[in-house]
Amino acid sequence: MQRPTQDFADRPPWTRPGFIASAALVLAVIIAAIIVAVSSLRNDGTGAPGAPAASPTPTGSSTPVALPTTVPSTAPAGVRWELVGQNAVPVSESAGPSRISDGTAAGYAHTPEGALIAAAQLSTRAGYSAGRQSWEPTIQQQFEPGADRDRLLAALRGAGDAPAGPGELSQIAGYQYQSYTPDTAVIGLVFRAPAAGTPRYHVLSLTLRWREGDWRMVAPPGGAWTSVNRQTTDLVGVVEWGAR
Repeated sequence: MQRPTQDFADRPPWTRPGFIASAALVLAVIIAAIIVAVSSLRNDGTGAPGAPAASPTPTGSSTPVALPTTVPSTAPAGVRWELVGQNAVPVSESAGPSRISDGTAAGYAHTPEGALIAAAQLSTRAGYSAGRQSWEPTIQQQFEPGADRDRLLAALRGAGDAPAGPGELSQIAGYQYQSYTPDTAVIGLVFRAPAAGTPRYHVLSLTLRWREGDWRMVAPPGGAWTSVNRQTTDLVGVVEWGAR
């Protein structure tokens, strides 16, 4: 007896053999894709067979650390004084300089104290009495480039050889911050003139800027220190500071 021919035309599509075969093929493709994806994830270093997933690297706080801006109202502690020629200059373990070589002193803290130490060191080392082995590399390397810096260098190079005698140079006697931000410091460095009788002082208004990880001096207008110098006979508003 001949078996009747099956007719799938009136059956739901998901019960037809062709539909079932196609669904099985699609399922196989999906499973294969998942296997490939998992394998790739493990091979690119983000995971490994039998090992836990790597923990995300902490990113830390996105808030920048605030730099100190409070200027010292008393002389910085922990400072020793060393001679550069006949002038005493300050050195601090915490504020700098951290590198002294070939007539230069660099590596100052990004703080008000660091700017103060830099002002004293750089202005002294850039002076004629420090000697060419000091003022030339200091001005070339640690002063901001510009016409005023070039004029200062030219003036020193054209000066005659007349070294100061003992006791003829002014020495640091104090300071006053005229303004301070982490980018720019203006410091009045006070010097006591080597004169008998009533003490006389002069104040150099020195500008420093934070550049390339260190304090740099701004050359005086016209390359002349007299343009930022004023005389006084008292220390009102000045923090006394200097070698003893």
